[in-house]
Amino acid sequence: MKKIFLLSIILFAALVIQSCSDDSVTNQDPPVNDNLTLIGTQYSNGMKINLYSDTVLFTGYNDLYVEVKDSVSGIYVNDAHVELMPMMNMGSMSHSCPFDNPSSSTPVNGKFPCDAVFIMPSSAGNWTLETNIHNHITNEKASVIFPLTVTEPVYSKLKSKTVNGSTYFVSMIEPSKPKVGINDLMLKVNKRVTMMDFPNDSAYTFSVYPWMPSMGHSSPNNVNPVYTTQGMYDGDVNFTMTGDWRITLKFIESPQDSLSFDLVF
Repeated sequence: MKKIFLLSIILFAALVIQSCSDDSVTNQDPPVNDNLTLIGTQYSNGMKINLYSDTVLFTGYNDLYVEVKDSVSGIYVNDAHVELMPMMNMGSMSHSCPFDNPSSSTPVNGKFPCDAVFIMPSSAGNWTLETNIHNHITNEKASVIFPLTVTEPVYSKLKSKTVNGSTYFVSMIEPSKPKVGINDLMLKVNKRVTMMDFPNDSAYTFSVYPWMPSMGHSSPNNVNPVYTTQGMYDGDVNFTMTGDWRITLKFIESPQDSLSFDLVF
């Protein structure tokens, strides 16, 4: 009987240990996404804040990811309000750029997704990203500033155009890896209201016309981009062969106005 009693205690203890072990696995930190590029790390008020991007920063649309941890324990902060303020100091003047704050106080895989459209490279001035965080769990607040280096890609992914007296910034997000055949065409449009305010815009629609300069032909089966949300437009562009291509977008409501993106693959 004593042996049975002792065996029962041992089995119960083993189950408790296993249960605790399972809980610890459940509460593990999210895995680090090694495909992201670490832009910088800052510390403030007991928080460690990491800034990531998909690649090195460039003029045009950039996805950004803010990661917040307890600076001592390393535990992820999973309930917080994150706000950004990108700024470029050009010496005689300063300005911001289009950007979107995280849409939720809950991170995705441990990171708060956001974005910024850098309208100039760092060769024109100094970019910084002020990041303000309110940890809802501890009610602590932090404010840090990341210095940024923004490069100019070989083929521009950002164009500006003044239409009917207003300046618009059009970012080509896709195709980021063009291929022969139908490619997603994704654009983001922002309007400059002031040097500090660049809201998402949906005032215009576009027609798309791809052209291959070296071969002197276009392509069929293209789909004009249509507005979806948050300044985003989605369509299709068809490349019938590899080589140099020019994607021309015409403002349908202002036919005399257009802009073009060049790419080679």
